[in-house]
Amino acid sequence: MSNQPPSVVSEYWRWLIAPSLVFMILASVVEVLHVDLMVADALYQWQGGPSAGGWTLRDGFIEETLLHKGLHNVVVVFAIGLLVMCIASFRRAQWRRYRIGLLYLLLCFTISTLIVATLKKYTHVNCPWDLIPYGGSQIFVPNFARLPADVAPGRCFPGGHASGGYGWLGIFFVALVYRPRWRYPVLLAVLAFGGVMDIAQQLRGAHFMSHGLWTLAISWWVSATLYFVMLRRQRRRPQ
Repeated sequence: MSNQPPSVVSEYWRWLIAPSLVFMILASVVEVLHVDLMVADALYQWQGGPSAGGWTLRDGFIEETLLHKGLHNVVVVFAIGLLVMCIASFRRAQWRRYRIGLLYLLLCFTISTLIVATLKKYTHVNCPWDLIPYGGSQIFVPNFARLPADVAPGRCFPGGHASGGYGWLGIFFVALVYRPRWRYPVLLAVLAFGGVMDIAQQLRGAHFMSHGLWTLAISWWVSATLYFVMLRRQRRRPQ
């Protein structure tokens, strides 16, 4: 069997073009059918709606303390640990073979979270809890619509908390290069981790479903692009 990696054309299709097409279809369905509002309505009413005082899980121990603040702290520890490993790879001979993979993963996480944080600052999209139907004071404006002059700008799109989970999607490509048999298990693990962080914020009324979906797409695009730039040349077919 050849040790050469698959052709670049086939990998562009598999890791960039096909996932982008799937995402665009999903994002369009969510936007056209107003799935964001449908999901938010269901979650809001499930928590009791206005009669229960709004988003009752907003300050819940599990949702706020564990899944919001707690997982944020876990992600910070992961990031610091990864930085330490990157530095150690320049000092320990046995870690040198993983240096590019470690640097790649650090860049994936950093760039993904920075892009999401920057977009949150300039998209001016409000959170569900800011909107009149959900106990707030602002009207609903679609993600990509111009914000009316009488609507206060928000900072909720894409999902910043979710980026702390989805920002680790680069682990899939690291596994693809160094441990191919682990690639799909680690992908499912990262998706589950990011999904928990994403859904926790939806339960609190902090984000719509599309906010996390776009964060997932951004994180994947960054990870796949950097794979072609940094990692692909090291890939070998699994034996």
